[in-house]
Amino acid sequence: MPDKILIIEDYADNRELFRLMLEQAGYVVREASNGRDGVDVAVREQPDAMLIDLSMPGTDGWDVLTELRADLRTANIPCAAVSAFADGARGRALAFGFNAYLTKPFRREELLQTVEHLLSEKRAKIEQGKGNRQEKVL
Repeated sequence: MPDKILIIEDYADNRELFRLMLEQAGYVVREASNGRDGVDVAVREQPDAMLIDLSMPGTDGWDVLTELRADLRTANIPCAAVSAFADGARGRALAFGFNAYLTKPFRREELLQTVEHLLSEKRAKIEQGKGNRQEKVL
């Protein structure tokens, strides 16, 4: 089954660009046009990874990540911050708890590498969890 990626981005053109690139690479894509809807979709759909625009009106990307990490149903979904700001924002986003950072504009290869990084983190956590369960059984 293909991995499911949730895009939370307020600009329709950007969402369409993300979606086309990701679908061409074989991913299933879900979309939300604002942070509030994005949190709701994440809880309902349980995506494998998320791409979250930092600068959205209302519930911005920072607020979205705070809500996701506070909810046990979404706390472990790997998330990439997406922003046009390059200077200093990457470090701030990673320190805040994002798993990756993608600067707009980006090339297709950068997007796919970022998504693969997120998915590899998720797989590593799953494997680590299996190992912990096996230790408890022994």
